Formats: sequence, structure tokens, C-alpha cells
Amino acid sequence: MAFVSITEAAKLVRRNRSTLYRDIERGRLSKTVTPEGETQIETSELLRTYGRLHANDPEHGFAPDHDKMRITILEERNRSLERALTLEAELRKVKDQVTSELRARLADKDSVIKVLESKVLFLEYDKQVESLTPAQQTPSGASPDFKSTEKPPEVEPSRPPRQMQDAAPPPTPAQSSSESDGPPPPAEPVSPPPIYVQKSAEVDTPIPTEHIMPRKGWWARLLHRH
Repeated sequence: MAFVSITEAAKLVRRNRSTLYRDIERGRLSKTVTPEGETQIETSELLRTYGRLHANDPEHGFAPDHDKMRITILEERNRSLERALTLEAELRKVKDQVTSELRARLADKDSVIKVLESKVLFLEYDKQVESLTPAQQTPSGASPDFKSTEKPPEVEPSRPPRQMQDAAPPPTPAQSSSESDGPPPPAEPVSPPPIYVQKSAEVDTPIPTEHIMPRKGWWARLLHRH
């Protein structure tokens, strides 16, 4: 790296010395102080700040080392390009690493999401199966439900009327077949009607008129004696 004085730097960039000092104060251009106390500027800083260096023209009475300065400038340009290429390669490498890490994280995230979705589907399937099974089935070892085992209250059959109880039950098929094959059974004795029926019959039956004799008068008794 070549170092030049403020005067030579002003000639290379074709700027005034006051412009260079102002850029140094603002921090746009950096300077270097030698052990002898002389202020110098690196040619790479001039290239970075102003972008172009102009070689000294011997016709105008500038420095005689024209070829030497040109070679130095070219070397600085090459070095600047090499550093830029190195930085670009490092940036690409870092970019590739970050991209690969992001892809790996996305792949892990997708796998976790798929696992969670499968678990959710299994849980929903189990719930559907449990809802379809009958609720009365109790697992083995579980206490039975007393409400489900209780017997319903027995309903007493209604008693038939007194006359229907006294009536004979209907014959079974075996009895009917035996009755058709054998002789007819004897007639069952007819039970007498109830007392209240007999009394009502006695009251309602009229007395025949032929049994009623008219009351005789005194003259009939007298004629009957004679």
C-alpha cells in the first residue's frame, strides 16, 4: 500500500488541499501520521472516497515518477478488487448456510405439524367410536349401575268381576279334542239365582185372577144355607 502526502493526494484526485482537510475532519477520508509527524493518506482511501486517481502529467511539470505511480495505482485497484471478491464469497457462503438452516427448520416444522395433525385425527376417531358404543355396557371391574339393574314395579292384574270368576275357564285344545271323541258330559247343575233375584221375581209375578174369589154378601150366605 502506498502512502502519499496531502499535496500529492490533492494532485491525484484533482482536488484542493482544503477539500481534503475538510473530508478528513468530517470522517469521510482517513489519514495516517508517520513517526516523523508527517500526515499521509493511503491511496486505497483515495480510491474509496473519490473513485478515481489521475496520474501526474509530465507536460505540466508534475512529479517525474509517472510510471511508478501508475503501477502503484493499478496494484491498489487489484487489491481492492481481490478484497471485494473475497468479501462477496464470504457473504455467499454465509447466505448459503443461513438458507440451509432455514430450510431445515421449515422441514422440522412441517414434520411436527403432520405429527400433531395425525394425533388430532386419532383422538377424533376414538371419540366417535366411544359415542357409537352403547352407554349401558360397563367395563370389567367397574361397579354396576344400580339404576339400570332395578326391576320395574310389578303391576297387579285387574281382578275380573264376580260372575266372570264363577264362570268356567275356556276349554283347552286337548279337552276339546277329548270331548269330541268321547260321550257328551253330564249337564252341570244350575245354581239357584241369588236371593235378591228371587225376591224381585216374587214381587213382579202377577197373581192369576182365577184363584181370587169374590167376597160373598149376606144374601149369598143365606141362600147357600138353604
